[in-house]
Amino acid sequence: MTWLRQFSLNKENYIYEGTVKTGRGGAVKEMSKPDFLESLRDLVGLDVIPGTLNLRLTEPIELPLFRYVKFKDVGWDFNPKTQGIDFHGEIGMYYRRVTVAKKYKACAVVFTWAQDIHYDVELISRYHLRTVLNLKDGDKVSFTLDNESSEKRWLNRS
Repeated sequence: MTWLRQFSLNKENYIYEGTVKTGRGGAVKEMSKPDFLESLRDLVGLDVIPGTLNLRLTEPIELPLFRYVKFKDVGWDFNPKTQGIDFHGEIGMYYRRVTVAKKYKACAVVFTWAQDIHYDVELISRYHLRTVLNLKDGDKVSFTLDNESSEKRWLNRS
């Protein structure tokens, strides 16, 4: 087994920690579109509400442990420039189901246009995480990556 694969396997059970920060509000707008929200739910296999909890991680996320989708491949039309983001690369996202604060099922999302793709993570969930965890900007929150067998059980949108 290579050193990189060994490192990645160790990150499967790693507790990621991040600092809550204010986002631009763009996710609420995009996720409020009925077709987009339903498509996102189907993609991640989880009921979610519009909006994300934005985090700045204390350590880099292991993107090879995430799935990846190009927006155009799932029929999503999004232009980051409409939100004031100057980005000229591929429009897509990395995603992986997670458990937040040892209790709340969610999905960690890293958009290709993130300011720092290895440290800027957004969490989507069926819960308004900022409210249920009583979080404000600057607070710390942790999450773990769900393992593959756990992810398969999520397909029923638990």
